[in-house]
Amino acid sequence: MDLFARQDLVRRRSRHLLLLFVLAVLGIVTVVNLVVWFFVAKVVATGGISTQPLLVFTSVATMMLIGGASLYRHMLLRKGGGAVAVSLGGTLVPADTQAPDLRRLRSVVEEMAIAAGTSIPQIFVLEDEPRINAFAAGFGGADAAIAVTRGALERLNRVELQGVVAHELGHILNGDIRLNLRLVGMLFGIVMFGMVGRHLMTVRARRSDGRAVVGVVLLGMILWVIG
Repeated sequence: MDLFARQDLVRRRSRHLLLLFVLAVLGIVTVVNLVVWFFVAKVVATGGISTQPLLVFTSVATMMLIGGASLYRHMLLRKGGGAVAVSLGGTLVPADTQAPDLRRLRSVVEEMAIAAGTSIPQIFVLEDEPRINAFAAGFGGADAAIAVTRGALERLNRVELQGVVAHELGHILNGDIRLNLRLVGMLFGIVMFGMVGRHLMTVRARRSDGRAVVGVVLLGMILWVIG
């Protein structure tokens, strides 16, 4: 399989992954509706009240909850690649650094970015990481950042460091990071149900409201399974 065939395969898999996210959301809406119907709607129907408005409200509320949580996480990630790098322990490499290894890193990143025809990303070093590694973060352009571990700086020569930086710039140019961040935001909206359910399952019973606590724990178990 050549490079272009591999790229087409990865793009198709990415589209399939997005489709699975949509199906997961629809599945969650369906299951939540079934739970509401089982616990509430039958009582409403017994009183001669239509269950359709309740189920429509449940569907809309569930989708808004997923969408709101996804949007919240997406806005946090939009702070930029630099914020992501700092959160992982990265130290910004200033443009006027005098340290030989940091100057070499800046030189490599700048020349590779110019060769690729893209903006020079922010540059970070993970000072406490002795292993050879690197990552790119951000939505692209001036928002992007490249972080390299201290181990990579100390153990790689210039040509090897160029290969690592070129790999990370490729992620930025191909939009891989933009897609990953969007998927992370969407995923948070889905797994949020499990997080809420796990929290509700930790409620401690009191003598005066034992039945209520059992109901809350049961609800937490259901949300945990859904999430």
